[in-house]
Amino acid sequence: MTKRIVEFDYLRGIAIIYIVLGHSISNSGQGFPLWLENLLRGGTGVFVFVSGFFFHRIFYPRFAYKDFMLKKLQNVFVPFLVVSMVGLLLQSGELTFIHHKTWDVVLAADWKTLQTGFVLFPHWYIPFIMLTFAVSPVHKWYIEARPAIQWVLFAASFIASALIHRGEENINVIHSVFYFTPFYLLGILYSQYQDSFYRHDKAIQWLCWIVMILAVYMQTYVDAHVGNYHKPAFEWRGVDWQMVQKMAACILLLELSRWMVGKPGADHLHFLARISFAIFFLHPIFAVIIGTTIWYAGTHYGVHLPQTLGWSLGFSLLMYLYLMYCTVALVLLLKRCLGERSRWVMGW
Repeated sequence: MTKRIVEFDYLRGIAIIYIVLGHSISNSGQGFPLWLENLLRGGTGVFVFVSGFFFHRIFYPRFAYKDFMLKKLQNVFVPFLVVSMVGLLLQSGELTFIHHKTWDVVLAADWKTLQTGFVLFPHWYIPFIMLTFAVSPVHKWYIEARPAIQWVLFAASFIASALIHRGEENINVIHSVFYFTPFYLLGILYSQYQDSFYRHDKAIQWLCWIVMILAVYMQTYVDAHVGNYHKPAFEWRGVDWQMVQKMAACILLLELSRWMVGKPGADHLHFLARISFAIFFLHPIFAVIIGTTIWYAGTHYGVHLPQTLGWSLGFSLLMYLYLMYCTVALVLLLKRCLGERSRWVMGW
Protein backbone atom coordinates (compact mmCIF):
# COMPACT_ATOMS: atom_id res chain seq x y z
CA MET A 1 0.00 0.00 0.00
CA THR A 2 1.44 3.37 -1.01
CA LYS A 3 1.64 6.42 1.18
CA ARG A 4 -1.01 8.13 -0.91
CA ILE A 5 -3.52 5.33 -0.32
CA VAL A 6 -2.65 5.30 3.40
CA GLU A 7 -3.54 8.99 3.56
CA PHE A 8 -6.95 8.29 2.10
CA ASP A 9 -7.44 5.36 4.45
CA TYR A 10 -6.83 7.80 7.29
CA LEU A 11 -9.30 10.19 5.69
CA ARG A 12 -11.90 7.43 5.65
CA GLY A 13 -11.30 7.02 9.39
CA ILE A 14 -11.64 10.77 9.91
CA ALA A 15 -14.82 10.75 7.80
CA ILE A 16 -16.55 8.18 10.01
CA ILE A 17 -15.49 10.11 13.13
CA TYR A 18 -16.93 13.23 11.48
CA ILE A 19 -20.25 11.51 10.76
CA VAL A 20 -20.62 10.03 14.25
CA LEU A 21 -19.70 13.38 15.82
CA GLY A 22 -22.46 15.02 13.81
CA HIS A 23 -24.93 12.47 15.17
CA SER A 24 -23.72 13.01 18.75
CA ILE A 25 -24.66 16.69 19.15
CA SER A 26 -26.84 17.36 22.20
CA ASN A 27 -28.94 20.47 22.91
CA SER A 28 -28.93 21.51 19.27
CA GLY A 29 -29.74 25.21 19.16
CA GLN A 30 -30.19 25.27 22.94
CA GLY A 31 -26.71 25.41 24.41
CA PHE A 32 -24.47 23.78 21.80
CA PRO A 33 -22.55 26.47 19.84
CA LEU A 34 -24.26 27.01 16.49
CA TRP A 35 -21.04 27.65 14.55
CA LEU A 36 -19.53 24.42 15.90
CA GLU A 37 -22.67 22.46 15.08
CA ASN A 38 -22.53 23.77 11.53
CA LEU A 39 -18.93 22.60 11.29
CA LEU A 40 -19.76 19.12 12.57
CA ARG A 41 -22.96 18.46 10.66
CA GLY A 42 -22.96 17.14 7.09
CA GLY A 43 -19.81 15.00 7.15
CA THR A 44 -21.28 12.60 4.59
CA GLY A 45 -19.78 14.64 1.75
CA VAL A 46 -16.29 13.65 2.93
CA PHE A 47 -17.30 9.97 2.70
CA VAL A 48 -18.46 10.56 -0.90
CA PHE A 49 -15.19 12.37 -1.72
CA VAL A 50 -13.23 9.32 -0.52
CA SER A 51 -15.47 7.02 -2.61
CA GLY A 52 -14.73 9.07 -5.72
CA PHE A 53 -10.99 8.89 -5.07
CA PHE A 54 -11.04 5.10 -4.65
CA PHE A 55 -13.25 4.63 -7.72
CA HIS A 56 -10.56 6.22 -9.88
CA ARG A 57 -7.57 4.79 -8.00
CA ILE A 58 -8.74 1.22 -7.34
CA PHE A 59 -11.66 0.29 -9.61
CA TYR A 60 -11.17 2.29 -12.80
CA PRO A 61 -7.87 0.65 -13.95
CA ARG A 62 -9.56 -2.79 -13.96
CA PHE A 63 -13.18 -1.70 -14.27
CA ALA A 64 -15.72 -4.42 -15.05
CA TYR A 65 -19.25 -3.17 -14.45
CA LYS A 66 -20.84 -6.53 -13.56
CA ASP A 67 -18.14 -7.49 -11.05
CA PHE A 68 -18.13 -3.97 -9.59
CA MET A 69 -21.88 -3.96 -8.98
CA LEU A 70 -22.00 -7.51 -7.63
CA LYS A 71 -19.35 -6.62 -5.06
CA LYS A 72 -21.24 -3.46 -4.05
CA LEU A 73 -24.48 -5.41 -3.74
CA GLN A 74 -22.79 -7.93 -1.44
CA ASN A 75 -20.82 -5.46 0.70
CA VAL A 76 -23.23 -2.52 0.77
CA PHE A 77 -26.82 -3.32 -0.20
CA VAL A 78 -27.29 -6.70 1.50
CA PRO A 79 -25.97 -5.42 4.88
CA PHE A 80 -28.29 -2.43 4.43
CA LEU A 81 -31.25 -4.81 4.18
CA VAL A 82 -30.14 -6.89 7.17
CA VAL A 83 -29.52 -3.90 9.48
CA SER A 84 -32.77 -2.30 8.30
CA MET A 85 -34.67 -5.38 9.48
CA VAL A 86 -33.06 -4.97 12.91
CA GLY A 87 -34.00 -1.28 12.92
CA LEU A 88 -37.58 -2.12 11.98
CA LEU A 89 -37.78 -4.58 14.88
CA LEU A 90 -36.46 -1.89 17.25
CA GLN A 91 -39.07 0.56 15.97
CA SER A 92 -41.85 -2.00 16.37
CA GLY A 93 -40.69 -2.85 19.88
CA GLU A 94 -40.58 0.82 20.88
CA LEU A 95 -44.10 1.46 19.57
CA THR A 96 -45.46 -1.69 21.20
CA PHE A 97 -43.82 -1.76 24.64
CA ILE A 98 -43.02 1.91 25.30
CA HIS A 99 -45.80 3.78 23.48
CA HIS A 100 -48.33 0.91 23.92
CA LYS A 101 -49.59 1.04 20.32
CA THR A 102 -51.81 -1.69 18.88
CA TRP A 103 -50.44 -4.09 16.24
CA ASP A 104 -52.34 -2.40 13.37
CA VAL A 105 -50.84 1.00 14.28
CA VAL A 106 -47.37 -0.58 14.50
CA LEU A 107 -47.71 -2.23 11.08
CA ALA A 108 -48.96 1.03 9.56
CA ALA A 109 -45.98 2.90 11.02
CA ASP A 110 -43.57 0.25 9.74
CA TRP A 111 -45.07 0.43 6.25
CA LYS A 112 -44.81 4.22 6.23
CA THR A 113 -41.17 3.94 7.26
CA LEU A 114 -40.42 1.44 4.49
CA GLN A 115 -41.94 3.78 1.90
CA THR A 116 -39.10 6.27 2.47
CA GLY A 117 -36.61 3.66 1.25
CA PHE A 118 -34.68 3.43 4.52
CA VAL A 119 -35.36 2.64 8.18
CA LEU A 120 -32.52 4.05 10.29
CA PHE A 121 -31.93 7.79 9.87
CA PRO A 122 -28.43 7.82 8.25
CA HIS A 123 -29.24 4.93 5.92
CA TRP A 124 -30.68 7.18 3.22
CA TYR A 125 -27.03 7.11 2.11
CA ILE A 126 -27.21 3.50 0.90
CA PRO A 127 -29.86 3.85 -1.87
CA PHE A 128 -28.05 7.04 -2.93
CA ILE A 129 -24.57 5.50 -3.12
CA MET A 130 -25.92 2.38 -4.85
CA LEU A 131 -27.42 4.57 -7.57
CA THR A 132 -24.08 6.41 -7.77
CA PHE A 133 -22.34 3.07 -8.26
CA ALA A 134 -24.96 2.06 -10.83
CA VAL A 135 -24.08 5.03 -13.06
CA SER A 136 -20.33 4.36 -12.80
CA PRO A 137 -19.98 4.06 -16.60
CA VAL A 138 -20.73 7.81 -16.64
CA HIS A 139 -17.90 8.34 -14.16
CA LYS A 140 -15.63 6.20 -16.33
CA TRP A 141 -16.47 8.47 -19.29
CA TYR A 142 -15.79 11.50 -17.08
CA ILE A 143 -12.32 10.19 -16.20
CA GLU A 144 -11.50 9.72 -19.88
CA ALA A 145 -12.83 13.14 -20.96
CA ARG A 146 -10.54 16.08 -21.74
CA PRO A 147 -9.42 18.07 -18.66
CA ALA A 148 -11.31 21.19 -19.79
CA ILE A 149 -14.57 19.21 -19.99
CA GLN A 150 -13.89 17.63 -16.60
CA TRP A 151 -13.39 20.95 -14.83
CA VAL A 152 -16.37 22.63 -16.52
CA LEU A 153 -18.64 19.74 -15.50
CA PHE A 154 -17.26 19.82 -11.97
CA ALA A 155 -17.89 23.57 -11.69
CA ALA A 156 -21.42 23.17 -13.10
CA SER A 157 -22.23 20.35 -10.65
CA PHE A 158 -20.82 22.40 -7.76
CA ILE A 159 -23.02 25.40 -8.60
CA ALA A 160 -26.09 23.18 -9.12
CA SER A 161 -25.54 21.41 -5.81
CA ALA A 162 -25.13 24.69 -3.90
CA LEU A 163 -28.48 25.87 -5.30
CA ILE A 164 -30.65 22.74 -5.13
CA HIS A 165 -29.64 21.87 -1.52
CA ARG A 166 -30.27 18.41 -0.08
CA GLY A 167 -33.67 16.81 -0.68
CA GLU A 168 -36.42 16.93 1.93
CA GLU A 169 -35.66 14.26 4.55
CA ASN A 170 -33.14 12.78 2.06
CA ILE A 171 -35.94 10.68 0.56
CA ASN A 172 -35.43 11.55 -3.13
CA VAL A 173 -32.51 9.37 -4.23
CA ILE A 174 -32.02 11.13 -7.58
CA HIS A 175 -31.91 14.49 -5.80
CA SER A 176 -29.18 13.11 -3.51
CA VAL A 177 -27.16 11.88 -6.49
CA PHE A 178 -27.18 15.34 -8.07
CA TYR A 179 -26.38 17.00 -4.73
CA PHE A 180 -23.38 14.81 -3.85
CA THR A 181 -21.96 14.40 -7.37
CA PRO A 182 -19.44 17.27 -7.01
CA PHE A 183 -17.94 15.53 -3.95
CA TYR A 184 -17.55 12.32 -5.96
CA LEU A 185 -16.07 14.19 -8.93
CA LEU A 186 -13.65 16.06 -6.68
CA GLY A 187 -12.40 12.72 -5.35
CA ILE A 188 -11.87 11.51 -8.91
CA LEU A 189 -10.06 14.70 -9.88
CA TYR A 190 -7.83 14.60 -6.83
CA SER A 191 -6.75 11.06 -7.67
CA GLN A 192 -6.29 11.81 -11.36
CA TYR A 193 -4.36 15.07 -10.88
CA GLN A 194 -2.78 14.45 -7.50
CA ASP A 195 0.62 15.74 -8.59
CA SER A 196 -0.91 19.07 -9.63
CA PHE A 197 -2.76 19.33 -6.31
CA TYR A 198 0.53 18.70 -4.50
CA ARG A 199 2.37 21.36 -6.51
CA HIS A 200 -0.18 24.00 -5.51
CA ASP A 201 -0.72 22.56 -2.04
CA LYS A 202 -0.23 25.73 0.05
CA ALA A 203 -2.35 27.97 -2.17
CA ILE A 204 -5.18 25.42 -2.20
CA GLN A 205 -5.05 25.10 1.60
CA TRP A 206 -5.28 28.85 2.10
CA LEU A 207 -8.17 29.06 -0.34
CA CYS A 208 -10.00 26.24 1.47
CA TRP A 209 -9.52 27.90 4.88
CA ILE A 210 -10.92 31.16 3.53
CA VAL A 211 -13.88 29.39 1.90
CA MET A 212 -14.65 27.36 5.04
CA ILE A 213 -14.53 30.32 7.43
CA LEU A 214 -16.64 32.45 5.08
CA ALA A 215 -19.19 29.65 4.57
CA VAL A 216 -19.53 28.96 8.32
CA TYR A 217 -19.98 32.69 8.98
CA MET A 218 -22.62 33.06 6.24
CA GLN A 219 -24.53 29.98 7.39
CA THR A 220 -24.45 30.81 11.10
CA TYR A 221 -24.65 34.59 11.28
CA VAL A 222 -26.23 35.69 7.99
CA ASP A 223 -28.62 32.84 7.11
CA ALA A 224 -29.00 31.92 10.81
CA HIS A 225 -29.31 28.32 9.62
CA VAL A 226 -28.37 25.29 11.72
CA GLY A 227 -27.22 22.05 10.10
CA ASN A 228 -27.92 20.78 6.59
CA TYR A 229 -30.04 22.69 4.09
CA HIS A 230 -33.07 20.73 2.84
CA LYS A 231 -35.68 21.76 0.27
CA PRO A 232 -37.35 20.78 -3.02
CA ALA A 233 -34.79 20.98 -5.80
CA PHE A 234 -36.35 23.81 -7.82
CA GLU A 235 -37.44 26.03 -4.95
CA TRP A 236 -35.18 29.07 -4.44
CA ARG A 237 -33.72 29.42 -0.93
CA GLY A 238 -30.29 30.86 -1.60
CA VAL A 239 -26.90 29.18 -1.35
CA ASP A 240 -26.25 25.97 0.58
CA TRP A 241 -23.30 27.18 2.64
CA GLN A 242 -23.07 23.81 4.38
CA MET A 243 -22.23 22.18 1.06
CA VAL A 244 -19.67 24.89 0.25
CA GLN A 245 -17.82 24.48 3.55
CA LYS A 246 -17.81 20.68 3.27
CA MET A 247 -16.16 20.87 -0.17
CA ALA A 248 -13.34 22.86 1.46
CA ALA A 249 -13.32 20.45 4.41
CA CYS A 250 -12.55 17.52 2.07
CA ILE A 251 -9.20 19.08 1.14
CA LEU A 252 -8.39 20.35 4.65
CA LEU A 253 -9.16 16.99 6.27
CA LEU A 254 -7.04 15.30 3.63
CA GLU A 255 -4.16 17.56 4.68
CA LEU A 256 -4.79 16.46 8.26
CA SER A 257 -4.66 12.84 7.08
CA ARG A 258 -1.30 13.44 5.38
CA TRP A 259 0.01 15.01 8.58
CA MET A 260 -1.21 12.01 10.60
CA VAL A 261 1.02 9.54 8.73
CA GLY A 262 3.44 8.14 11.28
CA LYS A 263 1.97 10.17 14.16
CA PRO A 264 0.60 8.78 17.47
CA GLY A 265 -3.00 7.66 16.99
CA ALA A 266 -2.48 6.86 13.31
CA ASP A 267 -2.86 3.10 13.88
CA HIS A 268 -6.20 3.61 15.65
CA LEU A 269 -7.36 5.90 12.84
CA HIS A 270 -6.41 3.21 10.33
CA PHE A 271 -8.37 0.66 12.39
CA LEU A 272 -11.48 2.87 12.33
CA ALA A 273 -11.00 3.30 8.58
CA ARG A 274 -10.99 -0.47 8.06
CA ILE A 275 -14.34 -0.88 9.81
CA SER A 276 -15.80 2.52 8.83
CA PHE A 277 -18.67 1.12 6.76
CA ALA A 278 -19.60 -1.31 9.53
CA ILE A 279 -19.62 1.60 12.00
CA PHE A 280 -21.81 3.57 9.59
CA PHE A 281 -24.27 0.68 9.32
CA LEU A 282 -24.53 -0.13 13.01
CA HIS A 283 -24.12 3.09 15.03
CA PRO A 284 -27.73 4.23 14.37
CA ILE A 285 -28.93 1.26 16.46
CA PHE A 286 -27.21 2.70 19.52
CA ALA A 287 -28.47 6.19 18.63
CA VAL A 288 -32.05 4.86 18.63
CA ILE A 289 -31.48 3.17 22.00
CA ILE A 290 -30.06 6.27 23.71
CA GLY A 291 -32.59 8.56 22.02
CA THR A 292 -35.48 6.47 23.28
CA THR A 293 -33.93 6.31 26.78
CA ILE A 294 -33.50 10.10 26.94
CA TRP A 295 -37.07 10.64 25.69
CA TYR A 296 -38.45 8.18 28.25
CA ALA A 297 -36.49 9.77 31.12
CA GLY A 298 -37.72 13.23 30.13
CA THR A 299 -41.34 12.22 29.58
CA HIS A 300 -41.87 9.96 32.58
CA TYR A 301 -39.38 11.25 35.15
CA GLY A 302 -38.83 14.87 34.15
CA VAL A 303 -35.08 14.34 33.65
CA HIS A 304 -33.67 16.87 31.18
CA LEU A 305 -30.13 17.82 30.18
CA PRO A 306 -29.12 21.30 31.41
CA GLN A 307 -28.89 23.70 28.46
CA THR A 308 -25.52 25.19 29.29
CA LEU A 309 -22.37 25.30 27.17
CA GLY A 310 -20.42 22.97 29.44
CA TRP A 311 -23.18 20.37 29.70
CA SER A 312 -23.88 20.51 25.96
CA LEU A 313 -20.24 20.00 24.97
CA GLY A 314 -19.57 17.41 27.68
CA PHE A 315 -22.67 15.32 27.01
CA SER A 316 -22.06 15.49 23.24
CA LEU A 317 -18.55 14.12 23.79
CA LEU A 318 -19.95 11.31 25.94
CA MET A 319 -22.53 10.60 23.24
CA TYR A 320 -19.75 10.34 20.65
CA LEU A 321 -17.73 7.94 22.80
CA TYR A 322 -20.86 5.87 23.46
CA LEU A 323 -21.95 5.71 19.81
CA MET A 324 -18.48 5.07 18.42
CA TYR A 325 -17.12 2.52 20.84
CA CYS A 326 -20.30 0.59 21.56
CA THR A 327 -20.50 0.20 17.80
CA VAL A 328 -16.83 -0.83 17.55
CA ALA A 329 -17.44 -3.46 20.27
CA LEU A 330 -20.47 -4.79 18.36
CA VAL A 331 -18.50 -4.87 15.10
CA LEU A 332 -15.69 -6.90 16.68
CA LEU A 333 -18.20 -9.22 18.36
CA LEU A 334 -20.04 -9.89 15.09
CA LYS A 335 -16.75 -10.46 13.29
CA ARG A 336 -15.66 -12.93 15.95
CA CYS A 337 -18.97 -14.81 15.84
CA LEU A 338 -19.65 -14.73 12.10
CA GLY A 339 -16.18 -14.65 10.54
CA GLU A 340 -16.30 -13.92 6.82
CA ARG A 341 -20.11 -14.16 6.87
CA SER A 342 -20.13 -10.85 8.74
CA ARG A 343 -19.80 -9.12 5.33
CA TRP A 344 -23.43 -9.97 4.69
CA VAL A 345 -24.46 -8.27 7.95
CA MET A 346 -22.26 -5.18 8.19
CA GLY A 347 -20.12 -4.98 5.05
CA TRP A 348 -16.89 -6.05 6.79
